[in-house]
Amino acid sequence: MKKLVFKKLYLDLDGVLIGKNSPSDINNAIAKHAEDFLKYSLKNFDCYWLTTHCKEGDNRRVINQLSIYADEGILSLARSIKPTSWVTLKTEAIDFQSDFYWLDDKPLGVEIEILRKRNLSDKLIQVDTRRYPDDLRRVLGILKQIN
Repeated sequence: MKKLVFKKLYLDLDGVLIGKNSPSDINNAIAKHAEDFLKYSLKNFDCYWLTTHCKEGDNRRVINQLSIYADEGILSLARSIKPTSWVTLKTEAIDFQSDFYWLDDKPLGVEIEILRKRNLSDKLIQVDTRRYPDDLRRVLGILKQIN
């Protein structure tokens, strides 16, 4: 029997799952469509945190940050996302040998260049739920096309 191999999905927190209800809001909020996005992603991808809130292989800080905005349903889903370890650049945590996608609102120029040099620029999906509160709906459509 053939084992299913899921594509990896690397997730930033701020600007992806934590956004705004409106671009003019001063306060952050859980991103619109976050629960549907997480349910689909966890069912169809091997999900990893790739955020400054989770750098040392421990997802407690990211869950604590998310708990400011999210209800228990979203937190329960978020706890299923695996932690990563990296020091300087988020790309240090990406398994370039795997089939992956990375969701981030503001990747560094050097991180974008690393992807470009490896011909992997198409693996980065830029998301900004602060400027575009419904952006996770767009991303969900992209992920459904990928799978």
